[in-house]
Amino acid sequence: MKFSGLKNTVITVLGGLMISQAGAALAHNQGGSFTTGLAAGVDFYQVSCFDDGNGVPSYVEAQVQDMTANTSKVGILLQKGTTPCTTNKCAQSSTDTNDSDAAYSPLIKVTQGGGVYNLFVSHSTAGTDSYDVLVHCKTAGNVHTGTSVSSKQQQ
Repeated sequence: MKFSGLKNTVITVLGGLMISQAGAALAHNQGGSFTTGLAAGVDFYQVSCFDDGNGVPSYVEAQVQDMTANTSKVGILLQKGTTPCTTNKCAQSSTDTNDSDAAYSPLIKVTQGGGVYNLFVSHSTAGTDSYDVLVHCKTAGNVHTGTSVSSKQQQ
């Protein structure tokens, strides 16, 4: 009897962990803040897009939420590549113009396939700011695929 109860507990805990990990695979939030007070502060991230079994990446989409009520506005710039882009845009930007509400900035999309994209977060005036960025790598069929975010610079 004791073994059966322990077995059920282990199964419940492991099942809960698997469900929580499945949900986390689709949501990529990158929170951050500007604490130095610099008006020219820029946080820099790299977003890696890869085939995680859901398909080959085609594009990255992103948007930002300014979580601090002040005069400064938080914006993002998403960029990939160094060669001239003629068909698809290599860089897109978006700014959250309404501080500390539940809405995010307009969605941006850069279609440059798999690999590493640069994501820059900035704010418009001196002071402190907090933000949340949503970022997703997707296939040509709009299916979420492998997405990894790494921090390179925090200001």
